[in-house]
Amino acid sequence: MTSTHDADYLAFCNRYESLFSGLVSMGWTHAEVYTRVTTLFPDINREHFETAMASDRWVFTGRKEQTLNNVMMAAALWYAVAITYDLEADPEYAAVHLDTVILQDLPRLLDSLGSTPEDISDIMGKLGAALKYLAKHPYTELHEAEYDDLLENLPAPAARVSGGTLEWPPTRAVIENRVGDRSWSVALLKTGICPPDAADQGISLSASSLTDRTFRNALGEFLNYCVRYDRKPTVMLYGHWAESTTRHYKAPHLGAIRAKYGSWHTALQEGRALINDALNLSSSAALPVRSTTHTAPTDPLNIDDITAQGIGIVQPKKLSTEEEAQKAWDGLTQVMQQRLEELPWSLSLHLYYISPAVAETGDYTNYASVLRSPAGYFCELTSASEFTSIDVTITDEVLAAAGWENPLSNGRWTKNFLSVGEAAQDIIAAMRYGMGCTQPDYYQSDDPANMQALEANPSTGSIPMVPVTGEGYVSIDSF
Repeated sequence: MTSTHDADYLAFCNRYESLFSGLVSMGWTHAEVYTRVTTLFPDINREHFETAMASDRWVFTGRKEQTLNNVMMAAALWYAVAITYDLEADPEYAAVHLDTVILQDLPRLLDSLGSTPEDISDIMGKLGAALKYLAKHPYTELHEAEYDDLLENLPAPAARVSGGTLEWPPTRAVIENRVGDRSWSVALLKTGICPPDAADQGISLSASSLTDRTFRNALGEFLNYCVRYDRKPTVMLYGHWAESTTRHYKAPHLGAIRAKYGSWHTALQEGRALINDALNLSSSAALPVRSTTHTAPTDPLNIDDITAQGIGIVQPKKLSTEEEAQKAWDGLTQVMQQRLEELPWSLSLHLYYISPAVAETGDYTNYASVLRSPAGYFCELTSASEFTSIDVTITDEVLAAAGWENPLSNGRWTKNFLSVGEAAQDIIAAMRYGMGCTQPDYYQSDDPANMQALEANPSTGSIPMVPVTGEGYVSIDSF
């Protein structure tokens, strides 16, 4: 350096001493410091800045106390696929398709553990190659022995990763416990890899096994989950959600989604477009926050209308024991959940309680309605004043204790942003304890072709439910 250059560099270091010392004290890594400084100080002298970072005056080592998260463990499995199947690194695919959270978390970890930029690039390129391969070959398996062999014979870029008590890739036991609920197969399914026992479990991962409609409905439920719990719709969160036992394995596996759409990012974009198309097709401007705009029908339904729509009414049969009564309520809730799962976007499902008083007066006003939207299910109870010929008592204390929103000017109690299970349970409980609908029934669906016809023309049609036993009646219909 010339004396002038030396003087300029010294002045540069003095100028940014406080900044660089602060970055060191906060434990940011070399790569994070570069990003932060060049973003917030775009006019900084890049030559002096890079010289300062390469000097011993400030050492950016990162925080050593960080722990492995699920994304890092998923990356270890994808890396194992690339090594096991001898795949060449594909940095271009990684740059285009990898989730933002992967590109944020893993390079930071590797950087903090001393990996060079070249090693980080190689590892990330291997992840890109693995995910591209899995999209084309969804039944690609990864056996426990193959992962253990990887750890025994790590390639040089991964072998140089070490952080004392923190190691990457982690052991198989750590992945099984943290990602797979102590199961290797579950860990693979959550990360979009085919488990070795897929055939025995009857798992389908091919692109043809997943229809747009199935994915649209599943994505709507997943996005509803993300809204309620303030989570980002990342690939690892979907994998965990889809394989959760509370989902009863009804959601499409991540591997099937990747096979159909090529990547999670692409699937998320196309899934949102499918949801928007469904909403536009319905020609409905209704949103789940529209509680003040809902109006009751001008003319109440009569028994002939309900019969014509395929809703059958049977003579009541007394339930002899409390156990049988609870079984009836459980059955009704299950049927309700099934109907809500089948309900097309932006349509409402209406519930009627056909008691002897209702049948005698012919006042077939619906007791409640449930609207399905991408944000979840919106439940609304009809106010007592809307029933013209029968007396309906709303027990405000019960509804308030159950979390229902106080009625607005139209006198309707509401609940919003519910999952399908919550909507089924809450609406039945509200009718039972808050509106006097105390007699349960069991139901079964009629020909599912009616559902297909409704989706083809969502502005008309109905989904009849047929009560098969009980005392009093709860009829379910949708419009």
